[in-house]
Amino acid sequence: MTVDIETRWMSDYNRKEARTAFSQPGIRYSQAESLMQDDKFRDLSLVERKRVTERILAEIKGRMMEDIVLLETKLSKKNCEVFRLQFAIGEFDMVVFDPEEETCEIYEIKHSDKIVLQQCRHLLDKQKCEDTAFRYGTIIGKYVIYRGAKTSLVQVGVSTQEDVAYLNVEEYLKKL
Repeated sequence: MTVDIETRWMSDYNRKEARTAFSQPGIRYSQAESLMQDDKFRDLSLVERKRVTERILAEIKGRMMEDIVLLETKLSKKNCEVFRLQFAIGEFDMVVFDPEEETCEIYEIKHSDKIVLQQCRHLLDKQKCEDTAFRYGTIIGKYVIYRGAKTSLVQVGVSTQEDVAYLNVEEYLKKL
């Protein structure tokens, strides 16, 4: 029912943490429902309850999508290490490291159907990419997994030194 997804820290190679990914995401909704039944929550005004509820549900949906993608990727790529990579500021939501090939792919996972340059700021960060390549090999792909259509920044008219591909989450999961 749960799988631990490792978080590695670029600043401290020995520091490793795990984040529990639920293989049954409905559990997260159940947790949110119980929170919303709390007496203190009910004491908020309608406007405040609506704002808090929308924020909670958005966070849950984003976390669920990350968990599903990380879990399914980890289960399907047995020859690779799949983990989150934390920097002093920012993170890669997913790294797929192939130790045999000495390569890796880096990902951001967004519960959005819109392309926003801010979504891939860490993927385009030269220092983060150099540090990652030093530790995990040549970066062979940079991706944002999201709910919109498959495309790239270049295709939507955003000029960058390196291309970032946008992958539709449903298509990504089906290809695994």
